[in-house]
Amino acid sequence: MDKIRVEGIEFYAYHGVLKSEKELGQIFSVDCEFTIDAACFSDDLNNTVNYADVTCEIVSFCKNTEYDLIETLTNELAKDVLLKFPLIKEITLTLHKPHAPIPAHFSDVSLTVTRAWHDCYLGIGSNLGQREKNLDLVWNEICKNPYMQPVCRSEYIETKPYGVVDQPDFLNGAIKIRTILTPRELLRFCGDTETICGRVRTRHWGERTLDVDILMYDDLVIYTDELKLPHPEMHMRDFVLQPLAQIEPYLIHPIKKMNVMELLKSIKKQGEE
Repeated sequence: MDKIRVEGIEFYAYHGVLKSEKELGQIFSVDCEFTIDAACFSDDLNNTVNYADVTCEIVSFCKNTEYDLIETLTNELAKDVLLKFPLIKEITLTLHKPHAPIPAHFSDVSLTVTRAWHDCYLGIGSNLGQREKNLDLVWNEICKNPYMQPVCRSEYIETKPYGVVDQPDFLNGAIKIRTILTPRELLRFCGDTETICGRVRTRHWGERTLDVDILMYDDLVIYTDELKLPHPEMHMRDFVLQPLAQIEPYLIHPIKKMNVMELLKSIKKQGEE
């Protein structure tokens, strides 16, 4: 991928915690670097990303918003540029606040963030209430979220419960999205969507109106108490892999180094042994 860089974009704005910062304002500047695929563009300004337009958007956004924290400002600015300029794949912004109210001699305060579009896969399931309607809710919430783009979804398949068998059968499906949300932001979206559907957690692997799991986020590997990627049991679950195979049969598991079809065959083989 190719990169365009614009440095020292200067503007006067009103961001900060202190009352004086909100009332008097101060000078900020931004360094911007964004990634595009320049090889696919012709020598026509209409077919590429106009860096003058990007620069003007950065200035306009920062002058017409007010945030207490430069962390919030920079994150929201990155999202805004990615949404306004769909040909940009990734953006890195460094926000400089050289006149920050610090009682010591210093030359600058800056924050750098990188945000990009990511391919993600969600597994969805329901075995309480109107199951199909519950699963449709996920797609609808994705379509309403400005930071997410729905790509495709599988058909719903009926499956027997996993782990705890004394509960109704499930409907399961898979969804592919593009998003500029971070993994933790996407996890929050999944939890919020379950809440909208009225999910109440009673027992592990128990019945539920809606379950929304992040299966994969690009080929990222994360292992924390809060979030594990790829989903730690997706390669063992037929009810996850079957719908996923409908939309992305050759998706490679970043740890197992096998595609979805190969994982399905492995599960079937283990069941026959």
